[in-house]
Amino acid sequence: MKISQAIPFLFLLPLFFLGCKDNSVSQKIAADIVEAFPCEDGLADGQYPCDNVGLFAHLTPLQLGGTSVNDIWGWTDPTNGKEYALVGLTDGISFVDISDPNNPVVVGKLNESSTAAKLIGLAAVEEFPACVIGIGDSPAAKNVVQGSAWRDVKVFDNHAFVVSDGQIHGMQVFDLTRLREFAGTAMIFQEDAFYDQLGNAHNIAINEATGFAYAVGVTSAEICGDPSGSGLHIIDINDPKNPTFAGCYIDPETEIPGSISVGIGYIHDTQCVVYEGVDEEHFGKEVCFSSAEGAVVISDVSDKENTSTIGFSSVTGMQYSHQGWLTEDQRYFLMNDELDETRLGRNTRTYVWDVRNLDEPTLVGYYTHETPTIDHNLYVKNNFVFQANYAAGLRIFRIGDLTKSELIPVAFFDTQPTNNAKNYVGAWSNYPFFKSGVTVVSDINDGLFILKPYL
Repeated sequence: MKISQAIPFLFLLPLFFLGCKDNSVSQKIAADIVEAFPCEDGLADGQYPCDNVGLFAHLTPLQLGGTSVNDIWGWTDPTNGKEYALVGLTDGISFVDISDPNNPVVVGKLNESSTAAKLIGLAAVEEFPACVIGIGDSPAAKNVVQGSAWRDVKVFDNHAFVVSDGQIHGMQVFDLTRLREFAGTAMIFQEDAFYDQLGNAHNIAINEATGFAYAVGVTSAEICGDPSGSGLHIIDINDPKNPTFAGCYIDPETEIPGSISVGIGYIHDTQCVVYEGVDEEHFGKEVCFSSAEGAVVISDVSDKENTSTIGFSSVTGMQYSHQGWLTEDQRYFLMNDELDETRLGRNTRTYVWDVRNLDEPTLVGYYTHETPTIDHNLYVKNNFVFQANYAAGLRIFRIGDLTKSELIPVAFFDTQPTNNAKNYVGAWSNYPFFKSGVTVVSDINDGLFILKPYL
């Protein structure tokens, strides 16, 4: 039986006494809570450069139960409104109750799957393409036996779905309602279900409107046919503890000549939605907007057994289309290029794609940042873009006239005050979707930052 074990994290003892606090503040909005370290005279806590963003609290990787962190997502318990940060580690996921954002509580940790560990033993000498694209040789990267610098988590129906890249891992499923078991001592959890129809996956996206998960960057799954093919690996998660294979989307024709090729039709990241934009031909379809090495790819995944490409495009000078997110009216797709800063000596750029005609996505242009750092993950909430830009930390922009690629800087919080270089350190990702208004940022080197944007 896979039950939680009450094994304490000794290094978290100072946090345990917070476990019995009244978390009624979870029902409040962030504006009602005074942050411990406001942004004053351009600094928070006397050390972090900031503008219009205050600091509630900060937890190091050690306090989170790991050595370095990667991706981050969030979950709100529907029964009591408690908000949790789900922080990716090199060997698992750390669950942090941030209902009182000034006093976060590490509730427990989901270790890498024991099933995955067995698979790793069988494939320890296998090479994984995602490890050789220029990031895997960083100090944060770990070898196949030890774990991986890459881990990604998303949430659906009160369950977390976890994948990892650079190693055989599969997909873990964890029932987040088990976090209610917390009684003051951090716990070690095992997954509630395991999906073994894929090995490594760089990322996972979930369309909560349909209950389907889309694993991307999969380069070790033969169920989709040619094992060298790598597009969207589609999983039905409507019964969360019984995930089942639903289909694939792989189109070699979307590859751009001269771009990095990890796998045939490789997709690095995606956002899948029920389309409600202005293109009447595709209204109501389930559509994925993908960043695919050198291109933006739009695909129809309504019929999981008969997926198809709607449109794709690229531009000269694009180095590696890493990730992107739709504006809330689904008219534009904002995208980051992870390698142009280092290869071409540019400042950070955010690309703006006009996707009002899904068959012909068109590059409007790009917004050039004031910083030279590498951009990573961005998300859109209301009329704001929340962008994690490695050594530059969290950057927040108000969306202006996108016909002119206009983004207006309104706030930032630099998690790496002594580093502004073009390297893979600092803010990996952020999660701005809590109803409270709290935003959490995962910093590879320095852990979890719980922030209060003044928007």
